[in-house]
Amino acid sequence: MRRLGCSTPVVAAPPGVRVYQSPGDDRVTEGETTISGDAADIYATVLDYTRWTEIFPDVAKVEITQKNGVDARVTLIGPDGHRDNLHFHNQPAARMVWFEDTGNGGHAEVWAEIMFVPGNEPNTTRVHTRLFANVKGVASLVVSDNRVRQQREQKITKDLVSIRGYFQRTASR
Repeated sequence: MRRLGCSTPVVAAPPGVRVYQSPGDDRVTEGETTISGDAADIYATVLDYTRWTEIFPDVAKVEITQKNGVDARVTLIGPDGHRDNLHFHNQPAARMVWFEDTGNGGHAEVWAEIMFVPGNEPNTTRVHTRLFANVKGVASLVVSDNRVRQQREQKITKDLVSIRGYFQRTASR
């Protein structure tokens, strides 16, 4: 997989969303956008996993199987019935949502982090996300690094657009 510098976009993202390859690891794709609202309030909203059905169109149902402090076990169910079993280990001091996919049968290592930091303008939040995906074993023979990178880019773009849209809708209510 080709490494690109931090300032080089790797996908055509909509205005206000930037997606790029991490300069330190070619298995990580990063993205960011800025939205209206207080970073602490936005972080608190995203921590409410039941709201993910409103924030992310590819989440039809949320099952919280365990919650203990900053840790949680959550299953996200897509409109097609696909299930993503996630282990969250959030970092409130950094306003970071961190999770790993635990249900991929060992064929891939996948984790993500979403940070909510105060923006440059008052009452704005910079949403910064990192997505790591590394396909392992036999699966790596049929799924190329370029394909995995494209999937990370698409996922980050879609999620950042969804987050922007959700908070634009709720701000106008």
